Amino acid sequence: MNRQLGRFQIPQRWVYIAAAFGLLVGMVLIYRLLTAGLQSYLALIAGTMLLIGNAPELVHSLQRRDLGAAMLNTLVGLALVSYFVGSLVLAVVFWPVALVLLALAIPLVFNRARIAGTYLNTGRLLLIQLRQLIHIRSRSI
Repeated sequence: MNRQLGRFQIPQRWVYIAAAFGLLVGMVLIYRLLTAGLQSYLALIAGTMLLIGNAPELVHSLQRRDLGAAMLNTLVGLALVSYFVGSLVLAVVFWPVALVLLALAIPLVFNRARIAGTYLNTGRLLLIQLRQLIHIRSRSI
C-alpha cells in the first residue's frame, strides 16, 4: 500500500521506517533530558532566571544605547542556557557558543561597555557584509 504526497507515492514501508526513526530519536532525547545531570539543570534554571529578571532592564538599556549590567546578565544567562542545550544535543556547537557569549561579557565585567559595543558593531558589520555577499552570489548564479 502506498501513501500519496502530492504527485509522489511513498511506499508504506518507508513511512514505517521514518516513524521508527522518529520514535528512536524521541526516545534518545527524552533519555538525554532525564540524565542531563544536576549541573546542567542548575545552569538552565540560573540562566532562565537571569534572562527573565533582566528582560525589562535590558529593553530600557538598549533604548538608551547603554550596555551595562543588564547586557552582562543577559549574555551570562544565554551562555548558561546554551551550556544546558549543549549537554543534551550537539555539544560541539552549543558549548563554543556559550564560551563566545562569556567572552563577549568579559568587557562588561570590567565596565568597558565601549569595547562590548565595538564587538557588537563589528558583528553587525560582518552580518551585513555576509548578507551582501550572499545577495551578490545569488544574482551571479
